[in-house]
Amino acid sequence: MGARKLVTLVVAAVIIVLAARYLFWNDRRDVRRRLDVIAEAASAGSGDIGKFVTDDVIIRTDPASLVGGRPAVVRLVLDATAARKAMKVSLDDVQVELIDPATATVFCTLHISGGNPQIPNPAPRQVHATFVKQGGEWLLMRGDVLRTLEGSK
Repeated sequence: MGARKLVTLVVAAVIIVLAARYLFWNDRRDVRRRLDVIAEAASAGSGDIGKFVTDDVIIRTDPASLVGGRPAVVRLVLDATAARKAMKVSLDDVQVELIDPATATVFCTLHISGGNPQIPNPAPRQVHATFVKQGGEWLLMRGDVLRTLEGSK
């Protein structure tokens, strides 16, 4: 094999590896997948949501109130699911931005609906979330409700 052919093959292989890394092993895509898993865990109302948040997670539901720590966040989700009998959490308009290799920020619209007709569904909320990469996994570190949107899904 000639030197020219070998260089061409090496360059092609490098381009293929970089393209695959960008298309398939993308941190933005990993954060989006983690958001989907968190929404599914919240909908199921299981304590598994604790696997996807940091120990010192902070959830700010409005400017005057917050829930802090993994156990409190798990309890918040379990109580919400119990009150609604069945809960469906969905996220729309998700925008992920990588701040650095271990920090990502997310803006999205949060929709919550439930199976209890006595409890009205809350209005959608615009949310800002911060994720950190710990041990190769993206974990929710902070969630802030920015504003309540008009209307319902």
